Amino acid sequence: MKPVLGGALASLVLAGSAAAAPLATILLPEAQEVQIALEAGPEHLRAGASVYVFGADGYRLARQGTNGFACLVNRDGNQNGDAVLNPTCWDAEGARTILPVTLRVGELIARGASPAEIKADIDAGFASGRFTSPARAGIAYMLRGDLTFDRKTQTLTRTASPAHYMIYAPGVTGDDIGMAHGRPAGAYALPTIYSGYSGGARTAYIIVPAAGGAGHGHGVAAE
Repeated sequence: MKPVLGGALASLVLAGSAAAAPLATILLPEAQEVQIALEAGPEHLRAGASVYVFGADGYRLARQGTNGFACLVNRDGNQNGDAVLNPTCWDAEGARTILPVTLRVGELIARGASPAEIKADIDAGFASGRFTSPARAGIAYMLRGDLTFDRKTQTLTRTASPAHYMIYAPGVTGDDIGMAHGRPAGAYALPTIYSGYSGGARTAYIIVPAAGGAGHGHGVAAE
């Protein structure tokens, strides 16, 4: 699918009105958000994947899938004020375990919850059994790479993080895979352990590079 991202693609909904979302929340037109979410996964899985889109109340199911995969544009880091979007497609195990955490974080971000409040809520969810870590190996695809919203130009551009695969590795550390500091010297050297999403080590991944993917090696062109 050809990107159709332009200057009017995304808008930050500023606080100040009764219907306003939190300052850091990035809202995209639904059709384009669906496109970006699906481009995270391999082409042969897209037609059957469930898709979630983000709005003023958090995520909602835009399309029920048939193959067990679920795709959305993850905004986990927006709680800390960043402008990075992470299009992700989880397999059935990730959709069962990690996706509910992501959906809850989106709901709390939309409500304007603080990072401390979000962390406490997610920690409580794991403690109560509401959330669980993946029970087996599996994969989350990020073949669209990571996207960043440029507040000055009002456009989305690719970040320096390229297309990659994320293998579920709850509790795994950099030491476990021979990367004592989580990432070896050199820009974007992979594999590495990533546990920066909400859930921390309980939702950690081993990240490995992808040779290709939608938009791999290219910026997000304004059309």
